[in-house]
Amino acid sequence: MAQDTTTKYGDREDEVEGRLSEAGDEEAQLLDGEDYEQFELDDGSRPVPRQQPPASQAQSRSPGLWARHRAPRWLAFLYGPDPPKIHTLSPLFPSVQELPVKWLEKTFPRRWQRAVLLVVFLAAWAASLAVPLVLSKGTATDASGTAIRHTDCVDTLWKRNNECGLDGVDCHPFTNTSFAFRCPADCASVRVLNPHHVGPQDVNFRPLVIGGGGGGPYRGDSFLCGAAIHAGVIDDATGGCGVATLVGEYYQYFSSSQHGIDSIPFDSHFPLSFTVTTDPAVRCTAPDPRWTVSLPLSILFTVLLSVFTTSPSLLFFTTFLGIFTHVALISDPPNLSTLSTTYFIPSLVSHYASRLLPALFIAAILSQYNYPRHTLPPKTSPPTTTLTKTLLYLPPLWLGALSNRAIEPLIPITRLTPSDLTAQPGALAALAIITGLITALAALQIRTLYREARLPAYLALYAAMAGGLGLLVVLPGLHLRVHHYVLALLLLPGTAARTGVSVACQGLLVGLFVNGVARWGLDSVLQTGDMLRGDGGVGGGVLPEVVAPLVERLMGAGNGGAGGVEMGMRIWFKWRALVTAAEGRRLVKGMPVEGVSVLVNDVERYRGWFAEKALEDQVFTWTRNIGVVVADEYFRFGFVTEGGRALDYTEAGTWFVNGSWSHGAGYW
Repeated sequence: MAQDTTTKYGDREDEVEGRLSEAGDEEAQLLDGEDYEQFELDDGSRPVPRQQPPASQAQSRSPGLWARHRAPRWLAFLYGPDPPKIHTLSPLFPSVQELPVKWLEKTFPRRWQRAVLLVVFLAAWAASLAVPLVLSKGTATDASGTAIRHTDCVDTLWKRNNECGLDGVDCHPFTNTSFAFRCPADCASVRVLNPHHVGPQDVNFRPLVIGGGGGGPYRGDSFLCGAAIHAGVIDDATGGCGVATLVGEYYQYFSSSQHGIDSIPFDSHFPLSFTVTTDPAVRCTAPDPRWTVSLPLSILFTVLLSVFTTSPSLLFFTTFLGIFTHVALISDPPNLSTLSTTYFIPSLVSHYASRLLPALFIAAILSQYNYPRHTLPPKTSPPTTTLTKTLLYLPPLWLGALSNRAIEPLIPITRLTPSDLTAQPGALAALAIITGLITALAALQIRTLYREARLPAYLALYAAMAGGLGLLVVLPGLHLRVHHYVLALLLLPGTAARTGVSVACQGLLVGLFVNGVARWGLDSVLQTGDMLRGDGGVGGGVLPEVVAPLVERLMGAGNGGAGGVEMGMRIWFKWRALVTAAEGRRLVKGMPVEGVSVLVNDVERYRGWFAEKALEDQVFTWTRNIGVVVADEYFRFGFVTEGGRALDYTEAGTWFVNGSWSHGAGYW
């Protein structure tokens, strides 16, 4: 491994620089101390020493806004030692590390030969990505020979809350239907983030798989791929294909622990259930060639490029483009269920292109401000750090690019809100460890920039960033959301130093940026409350107030018309009136509402609009008939806004089999 060492700036440049009394300009220091190419070609083949710039020219670069002599005395201590100390990498076995480049230059002595070799290399890399992608699409067919349905890890047959419409009308059919589907790899670790209603409980931060125990079916709102893994139909490590069969209403969903997934029990009825099986008629390549072929080849190509390349810019841009392509098309493509089955590959490439162009523009800006060239070893002769930069830069780069598969499963932190941190086991301890690690790395980088007399410029840069973010925070009606790839961009300038820590940190941050943009695209850092909420709850107690329900027993005539026989039960619900604003708008704690919704066993069974009838005049009744399978039933009540979108629902109230009602602690 490489060791970080420091060399006195000016030991070999005193005559050229005239000892540079003004050592504040970082570009002059790095260019003349490390990046200045010492050789050029005289006739295309013979290297001759390049003339050093005159002292007057070097002197003209040194004065700047952050020059030492311009700083007030109370800030002089931030400028570090005088002369500054420039860090460099001291490689182990330099003669061994320069062998790959020497061999390349000896085998291909002409520049045009190496250019052709680079084009062939990139074409081979592109083919290693394209061929498995096409094969993975073409080898999945059902019994009729047509391409089967591609599903994502979070795809379900039943949508959450009231998104299936009244009585689930928008999620039909419920039965007598089978279809083949294909799942990607690594779906077992995918968890539901926002609380999901399952009868009397709200579940989150776990795989959403309901039922499946004892050979029974799964509830319709279970993750389809998670259910297939739980049933043992597909392998989580490679993905695969299965057949889902809709079996309609079911009355008991048993839990079990199978194949690394603990399913959730539910003890009442639900209108949509499904089973997952295998079918020999479904041809599905397993393991997925995109993982078993493309990933090892992409890693190999990046290693070869790093070992045989001396240009920091070429290494940065080529690995950026190649790894971005791998993440966007191979390891983490967009939600496959949203793509056209007929035009699957064109749709996937279209998504890729829409995200690649802005990402390349940002990468060009990073290169323009020399962040890669200030960190990666310069193009010098002889190249004694090719293996060093490979070991320091590429592993963190790939780790960041595959962070959702390589890092996130190991760190029990999904979101950082206080309520989420307490709900995730081990999240607080993991957050403390990560915070300590980031603090230690930041301290190392501050020390490095201090010793190179560049700390004031970077403090001013980050002060400007903090001020800009502070201005965004106070904008009315908008919320600041710093995505992890935006955070990576903000931290990248602080890695502009030639130390082992800087090289590794820059690789990780570039990988995190690639991971975020390739998977989701560039999202706004300013979002409204509705955009930020997504499918999460509104909070703030925006809930209807339910009057204590009335339970009625339905009686019928007995045999021969004599006596009364209980035929069933009915429960009645009413709500308290709303207090409207002066202008007539219906507001609940500042939130406009348009109607009320009722869930019974997590299925919407009633939706009433205030424009048709006032809330206090509406009544919801639910009938339970004797003679059918009877179980406890769970009721939730919530407001809907314009378009019928549900806000928060109350906690579940339970109507027991014996007719008694319990709303539970803190219900109203």
